[in-house]
Amino acid sequence: MTRVPRFVLPLMVVAVMSAIAPPAFAERTFEGIYIASGADSAGHTYRRAVEIERDGDRYLVTWVSARLAEEGLVLEPTWIGVGLASDDTLSVSFVAARAMGIMVYQFGPNGQLTGRWTLEDDEVICTETLTPLPDGSVSPAAEDPPQEQWRRPSSAPAVPVIAL
Repeated sequence: MTRVPRFVLPLMVVAVMSAIAPPAFAERTFEGIYIASGADSAGHTYRRAVEIERDGDRYLVTWVSARLAEEGLVLEPTWIGVGLASDDTLSVSFVAARAMGIMVYQFGPNGQLTGRWTLEDDEVICTETLTPLPDGSVSPAAEDPPQEQWRRPSSAPAVPVIAL
């Protein structure tokens, strides 16, 4: 009878299991453009666009607000941050106006990210949910739309309309 070295059988089991068993945790990607909805510490609700970009092992996050002004729609970065991911959690430190804060997101159903955040000078923990925009819903235009598709406030110059 041929004797099989002790380590061969465990190696065969590991090889077979790794070939048929799915990985315990598939790597998550946080990258994308999302619509954020949440409430601040005063209870005011908000909606913003959020872009998450991967840069090596870190993530660059930008929250953008839109407001109407005489010159048209103005998009303003309201918060900017840098984050690190671990499994299904993305932790982001950010700067907002004159304050610093931290946001911790976790993957939820349908690709949503559910987050909790706070500012350095605030004792309240706030919540925010990021809903991913469908692929292709935001893509750069090859050229500006025709001027007849632009909306012009009564006294403002013509600007393209951007919807969030």
